[in-house]
Amino acid sequence: MARRDDLYQEFIAAASKAYGEAIVSNVPKEFVALYAMISRMRLQSPPQTVACAEKVMRATIDTYFAPGKTIRELHESAQRGSGIDLLKDFSEVAREELRAFTTL
Repeated sequence: MARRDDLYQEFIAAASKAYGEAIVSNVPKEFVALYAMISRMRLQSPPQTVACAEKVMRATIDTYFAPGKTIRELHESAQRGSGIDLLKDFSEVAREELRAFTTL
């Protein structure tokens, strides 16, 4: 359980950084690290957790191909509550998975 917790924390940090970079740039820097973490998840995590991680990676890749956003556009997105919390589903699934381990 501790290894999964560490992996999920690593993934959240790397995915956040990669997505942030993708919003303003089209030069991927963290993509290989995300792929490696997802491959590790495939070995030890339930399919739903892996699917959510893959969704984060696909959205990040899609963002690299979109035009960069200005700080004003980011502010407007945050005000609308759209497109900012890319990791919400993954975080919730991972939390439930880890919680299930502690209640066994």
